[in-house]
Amino acid sequence: MDLATAARKINDTGYGYIASWALLTACEQRLFDRLPAAAEELCDTYPDPGLVDTWLHVLAEEGLVEQIDGVWHLADSMERLLVGDNSYADYLGGQVLQQMTPRLTLGLAGENVLAEVLTDPDRRTGYEGWFADAEEAQAYQASQYAGSLGPAKAIATSLTDPDDRVLDLGGGWGAIARSIVKHHDVDVDVVDLDVVIESAPPVDDRVSFVAGSALDPTSWPTDTDGVRYDGTVLSYLFSSIPGDTHEALLDALTERDMRWIAIHDFMVGGGSHAAAWSLQHAVFVPKHRSRSVDEVSSMLADRGFEVDAASSVIDEMTTLVVGHR
Repeated sequence: MDLATAARKINDTGYGYIASWALLTACEQRLFDRLPAAAEELCDTYPDPGLVDTWLHVLAEEGLVEQIDGVWHLADSMERLLVGDNSYADYLGGQVLQQMTPRLTLGLAGENVLAEVLTDPDRRTGYEGWFADAEEAQAYQASQYAGSLGPAKAIATSLTDPDDRVLDLGGGWGAIARSIVKHHDVDVDVVDLDVVIESAPPVDDRVSFVAGSALDPTSWPTDTDGVRYDGTVLSYLFSSIPGDTHEALLDALTERDMRWIAIHDFMVGGGSHAAAWSLQHAVFVPKHRSRSVDEVSSMLADRGFEVDAASSVIDEMTTLVVGHR
């Protein structure tokens, strides 16, 4: 077995629970009885259509539903199995989700967070809410850093040679920044929350950590500080911030005269696990919006950036889109 096949088998096993969780919740909520429908037509129960679309993209990757002209339909033969009283959905959403699953996962008092946020999306607090607990923030960053070392190398080597300083927004402990320094011999500034960067492992002086927010350009180093950026990296950032902030963020970067923007994330349609990981973020990031490669490329093109091609970084999971001008 080659290394790529081994990694795929591990991911298929390790992340299969996300698709299962999406299906069991849909069965419990009797979602399939309401199809065909566009996400906006379900707002009487689920007020956030972007979250609903992410949920259904996971089921689409499993071949259970399909989207046609913005409307979600059950795939062939699924209606006979998942719609109506005494359907298989009753068993999956009842005995499996309500009885078996809690005993294996959250305990008998556990809550289905996906079901909760589908009906009350305002309960989400995002990363800032999660990282209000410094120990939680450090535990997250330690595991994220370890898991990002391999993808960081792939991202760094995919960049056209930067000829000046690089801005890494929401870069955590700097896995990507360190890899860019190693491969391109340029300085990198990492902007992230203070609670994140204060616990970052030591690094040489080619990487600088700046306490700030990816959504607040006034907290980024500026031209008045003698800083000019050749380009910027946004890794997992679109998944981690409200969807209605994506456009303004790209506008702010464009105004800073960036020569290139690299966006690495879970992009729906980008692999069998991409939508599933988007859903995991969608349950706690307010106004989360899942993006496809085409959407991201179009957003960059609208701002004068040319996208040559998108490339897979983590097999079946993440995609890198780089725009140049």
